[in-house]
Amino acid sequence: MSMDKVHVLHSGELALQKRRNTPREVTDKLPEFIDATMPQQHAQFYSELTYLPLTTLDANGRPWVSLLMTQAPSDPSIGITVTSPNQLSVVAEVNKNDPFVRALKQQQADLAQGGGVFAGVGIDFSNRRRNKIAGTIRSVGLYSASKIALELSSDQHLGNCPKYITSRTLEYSKRDDHLLFDHFDSLDMALPDLSKKLIDGASTVFLATKHTLGKQAVKGESHDMGLNHRGGAPGFVRLYEEHQENKISSYLVIPDHSGNRFFQSLGNIETDKQVGLIFPDFHSGDLLYITGDADNVFDQDAEQLMPRVSLLTRIRITGAVHIEGGLNLTMIADEQYSPYNPPVRYLRQELQRLGKLDDRPAQTQSPISATLVSNTALSANVSTFTFQLSKPITLPMPGGFGIFDFSESLNLGYHHMSDDNPQLVNEDYTRTWTLSSAAKYDAQSKQFEPTNQVSITVKRKSGGLMSNVLHQAANHALSTLFKGTGLGFSCFHQSQDGRLTIPDKMLWVAGGVGITPFMAMWDGLVNTCHALPQKAALTTDIVLVFAGSDDEMNLLKPFLQTEPSLAGQVTLNVLGFQGSRSESFEELDTIAELKQAFPTANLNIVSRRLNRKDFEMIHALSDREAFLCGPDSMMTMAATELKTLGMPNEHIHQESYSF
Repeated sequence: MSMDKVHVLHSGELALQKRRNTPREVTDKLPEFIDATMPQQHAQFYSELTYLPLTTLDANGRPWVSLLMTQAPSDPSIGITVTSPNQLSVVAEVNKNDPFVRALKQQQADLAQGGGVFAGVGIDFSNRRRNKIAGTIRSVGLYSASKIALELSSDQHLGNCPKYITSRTLEYSKRDDHLLFDHFDSLDMALPDLSKKLIDGASTVFLATKHTLGKQAVKGESHDMGLNHRGGAPGFVRLYEEHQENKISSYLVIPDHSGNRFFQSLGNIETDKQVGLIFPDFHSGDLLYITGDADNVFDQDAEQLMPRVSLLTRIRITGAVHIEGGLNLTMIADEQYSPYNPPVRYLRQELQRLGKLDDRPAQTQSPISATLVSNTALSANVSTFTFQLSKPITLPMPGGFGIFDFSESLNLGYHHMSDDNPQLVNEDYTRTWTLSSAAKYDAQSKQFEPTNQVSITVKRKSGGLMSNVLHQAANHALSTLFKGTGLGFSCFHQSQDGRLTIPDKMLWVAGGVGITPFMAMWDGLVNTCHALPQKAALTTDIVLVFAGSDDEMNLLKPFLQTEPSLAGQVTLNVLGFQGSRSESFEELDTIAELKQAFPTANLNIVSRRLNRKDFEMIHALSDREAFLCGPDSMMTMAATELKTLGMPNEHIHQESYSF
């Protein structure tokens, strides 16, 4: 590491580090990690790059990012040459409408005086290696509409870790670029659908920020830029719109994934809100360029916008350019997402639209503690866990979910890297599980009663943190916070006169632990039928199609045990499909055991997988409301077959766990 250092932490970086509890030793050491002189290994790295993300400012000080092509088979002059330790000569291929080039043209006067600034992040997607660079632009040569030359002087060099980088093998492929959307100067309308789709599928974005000297400038700090990679699971960047009269404002929301705790990009935003982004689509070759005004949102304010996130960056888009086929790269192998990617976090408004969130504002919900009081094994890997709540709550209709927060008792602290368990790095110790029990029903008030007990049915996952914590909690001493509830899907509805209603005929299709919402619905049926007088009792005909592996057929027992008590009100026909995933699974004759235990049940179980033709055999299929919950592949197959057999789309309800 070079002993020549120039970076001085500015007020924005220091404020973020203090607010996010960066250890003092990290703050003190950060300037030592940033080299003023380019290390030799960085020089070698840049000279071999075939593409280079780079950013600069336009005449209004707005950052624009480009993904420059620095190798082209047809033009050997294109490439990066490190002419001296801190001097780079870049000859690059660009598309003819690249806003980065427009920004260069706008700042010609500054460039003539050596005043242009730049930042870049050299990245090799094939091995997830990346190095940051920043400095000044000494000169620009515009050879043609698709070729530029840059002379760069660098004075900041920093190596970064490979977290969140999607691995890709890319090769040069010339494309025909087309300008789809050009709002370089301003934007007061919605982005095109193609741009929205690109954002929603992106696992890679590059974020440009800048630091402007303010009144509280620290001695030695300078005006500069930064460019960094942001990555995650596809869709980790969320988009929403605000409508006012004839104008539409578009916002991007980027949750902060656990990093090195330097907070250079977010620190820059604290001192200067103007940012730039580029979203590359490596499948289509499309490029979406964005500039905008950003702000960092913390703690409860962040939670209000994006539940389960305590720090995020929100960007109001002020300019956007979408170029189809603007990237002359193509993938020659499948992408490999980073094992460090946390689950996609959705906006509160998205979750509310999906019915996945309580409509009450988060701050009005007082904390409720939940203590594990019983653990009942249903199969080798599936158990029902019952929690006692510190105060009664009103549950959603049967089929809803609960949110459990174990952070106070299980938080293992900060991890920068964790190759043994990458998910620990962003672990928030919060889980959303379907409630598998229903509250008692009060016939007089026509409502499910408040309850101080809730049950969840959870499968032990290999390598799963929270599922294993639950299954190992034999002493029932586990405590957690119960953060709230929400309605997933339910067969219960309340009519305008307050009466509880259910469909006359239903089809329940469940796969594995996807049977949990049906456990709650069944429990709700039992409770209401027992509470209502005979003449007002709910009646329905249910076909339950259940596919499970190994001994998961035992998950049918809660239905079969109580079914006789509903005689004359509820008809239940069970079709089971038992497969085997485990090599160690012996022929425990679960089928015979169930038939022996419940000889009067309408039970038909076979040892094979569920297939499309099984739906053709269901009685009165077209008259039924269908509810599906299970693995995505099974739900897709079931929904497709039901539609093929004539079931209206509005009669098919699916539960998703992607929240």
